Amino acid sequence: MSVFSWYHASIKQKIGGLFVFLLAFMFCVIVFSAYKVNQIEREMRVVAFLDIPLSQLMQQVEFIELEQHLQFEQFQLKKQMGDKPLNPHQQFTFEKQQIKKLLDKAVALINHSLASKEVVLQAEAHQKVANKIENYAKKSNEFENYLSNIYAREQLTELERQRVEEMATELEHAQRKIILQLNKLTADDAYYTDEHEKDFLFVSTLLGLCAIILGLLLTSYIIQIILRRIQRIQSNIETLSTSFEHHELPLELQNGIKTKDELAALEHDIKIVISRLNQEMTSREEIEKQLIILATQDRLTGVFNRHKWEEQIENQITMASRSEYQFALIILDIDHFKQVNDQFGHQIGDRLLKQLATQLQQQIRTEDMIFRIGGEEFAIISPTQDKQQAHQLAERLRVYINELDEVSLPKVTASFGVTCYQTDDSSSVIFNRADKALYEAKAQGRNCIVVA
Repeated sequence: MSVFSWYHASIKQKIGGLFVFLLAFMFCVIVFSAYKVNQIEREMRVVAFLDIPLSQLMQQVEFIELEQHLQFEQFQLKKQMGDKPLNPHQQFTFEKQQIKKLLDKAVALINHSLASKEVVLQAEAHQKVANKIENYAKKSNEFENYLSNIYAREQLTELERQRVEEMATELEHAQRKIILQLNKLTADDAYYTDEHEKDFLFVSTLLGLCAIILGLLLTSYIIQIILRRIQRIQSNIETLSTSFEHHELPLELQNGIKTKDELAALEHDIKIVISRLNQEMTSREEIEKQLIILATQDRLTGVFNRHKWEEQIENQITMASRSEYQFALIILDIDHFKQVNDQFGHQIGDRLLKQLATQLQQQIRTEDMIFRIGGEEFAIISPTQDKQQAHQLAERLRVYINELDEVSLPKVTASFGVTCYQTDDSSSVIFNRADKALYEAKAQGRNCIVVA
């Protein structure tokens, strides 16, 4: 996900991306800390396993050399006093072997550390110390050989005594230089280690603070984005809510919610909009039903209108043409209805039509359909009926109309044209055939039925 598409990313992607970023950052901090700890540990190993043991070895050499000097001084005193000279040759030989072992051990320790690359600090300085120890070992070996010859002869001239003192002084200076250099190396290594520890603590603290600050900033950023989106959604919801008609809300939504939780407030607003949407949909369904009624029912009589007639006659013909389905069509017309309007007025005529339509609906079957297709002309579609059954229905309706006697309404009669679906009939063909039968009934004197 690129930086440019970050703003349009989902909240899940944003939080996931920030989480991965923080994990990567913390991983880098851990790796850096592990690296610094390892570096400090290696430096401390140089101090603990090389510099300090070297210093201890050289101090042991110094003590042994001091013992040799004391022995030499005792040898001189015994000579001057004229007593029988002591023979310290065996003790001297043992000490000589000890010094050699210690010096060899010191040199081997440095060389092994350098060869295995365990010396990470001042490798060149350690190599110089090893060289100086080797030179010191050579001088010490010369001094020990010289003393061995003196002890063997048990005689000492002034020149030899001066030579011994000079060689001892040189060895002492060399020892001090080596020890001073080792102490300096140890101090420097400890200083470097201490500096690295300080750097490590400083960088770790800085990285920790950066992680905390970055986490706070990112958390604040996410919260701001979520709050901004919630406010935008609430604004849109409020706009949508005001566009609806204000119906009465359910009791649990009438009282406003009291909470600091933005998501809870948003949920409450959404519930209000959903409630208004449901009310609006219910109202629209009722309006649609009323529109369908207005579009399919005759406003005066309440029966189906001409539009519904055209739809249903086509459906019936389609079903009959595809199978052995049969249906009958009855067309009836009120006799002399114009005279009723002229004599009693159009209001009485309308009431008469409405009353007749209501009574006819009560006399037909549930599956039968009655339509007003003209002023006083009605059509009845009777599914699954043949001509005989349709004629019986028409006769029952004719008799009922003829015997109908309503208070304040004039008595009337009706003429009927009856037919059934025939192969290859269209809506106009079957209607014209029934309509022609109706006119024949009127020609025969009205108040009768003609079957075509």
